[in-house]
Amino acid sequence: MKTRYFLLVLLVCTAAFIQKAERDPRLVGKWTMLFSKDENGEIVKDEFYGKSYIETFTRDGKWIIDPQFLRDDAKRLGVNAPIDYSAIPTFQWKTTDDQFLEMITSEGTRTNRYGFLGDTLIFGYSNGHTRYLLKRK
Repeated sequence: MKTRYFLLVLLVCTAAFIQKAERDPRLVGKWTMLFSKDENGEIVKDEFYGKSYIETFTRDGKWIIDPQFLRDDAKRLGVNAPIDYSAIPTFQWKTTDDQFLEMITSEGTRTNRYGFLGDTLIFGYSNGHTRYLLKRK
C-alpha cells in the first residue's frame, strides 16, 4: 500500500513539472516577414530585407517556408541551380508554455522564444536577434 501511495505521489509530482507541448492557435495562419533586428536593435539590411517572404503555420503542425526564401538562400550560398518546388520540405512545429516555439527540421530541432505585439509575431533568438512577421488577413 505504501509503495502504491509513493508511486502515485511521484507520478503526480512528475506530471506537474512536465512542460505541456502543444500548438498555440495564435500562430496558425500565414505570416509575412517584415524585418529582422540584430542584437543592438538595428534593422538588418541583408539580401532578405524587404522581400516579404511568407511563412505558414498549419493547425496540424506543419511549418511551410516560402519557396522564394529557399531560392534566395540557395543563391546566397552559391547554388544557382533551379529549385524543384515539389521537393521543398515542410517542417513541424509545436509550442510550449505559449512562449517557446520548437521547429523540427531534418537537421534537428531548434527552440526560439516568441510573442505578439498586436498582429505582429516576434521571434527572439539566442544570439539576441529578433524577427518580425505580420499576420496576413
